[in-house]
Amino acid sequence: MLPLQSRWCACLRKRSIDVMARVNTPSQPVTELYLIQGEQPDTRDLDDARQWVTIYRELVTFADRTLSRLRREKGANLEADGSNASDADERGMEGHLRRLQSRLDFWERRLWELAGLDLDVRRRVLNYAGQRLTLTRREAELLAFLARRPGQFFPAAQLVSLAWASPELSAEQLRTYVVRLRRHLASTGVPARLVSEPRRGYGLVFTA
Repeated sequence: MLPLQSRWCACLRKRSIDVMARVNTPSQPVTELYLIQGEQPDTRDLDDARQWVTIYRELVTFADRTLSRLRREKGANLEADGSNASDADERGMEGHLRRLQSRLDFWERRLWELAGLDLDVRRRVLNYAGQRLTLTRREAELLAFLARRPGQFFPAAQLVSLAWASPELSAEQLRTYVVRLRRHLASTGVPARLVSEPRRGYGLVFTA
């Protein structure tokens, strides 16, 4: 049987290949996990950047779940026989997760750069093509949350909890902010649409 660290490295590599295949990226075995084959950091293609955001977000989610499992197993082993044999596995996965998160952060910044967008959530200001738009706090937080997850859709109840940590807000209240944000994006010509789909929820789709 493969050592645990070898097994999760193999799982991550397989996950990389599987995700790339779904976005029509060449799926040959990768030689470097954190600069995946086909990844071009200097790309000028907005759609390419959007795809890499999706790829790395899935990989970060997968690695985070794997790390959680390792920690649970470590706790169980420690309770059973006092063994700390999984410490190296846990540290290794923590390093992998940090590097994957770093790549995700890079591609999120690159996506916004290529789209010509600059959002300051703290000041609640969106800049695009020489235009400066002041948003409300909830509008800025909603836009920031969805922009970091382009093309992903969230039901209303999940979105108010994740974007605002306010599960008490109703679907009608969310819809009010969605309508306002749509109006802002349209008025400034931002190359993105806040769309809703039945049974899927709300998502931000870059159009350029």
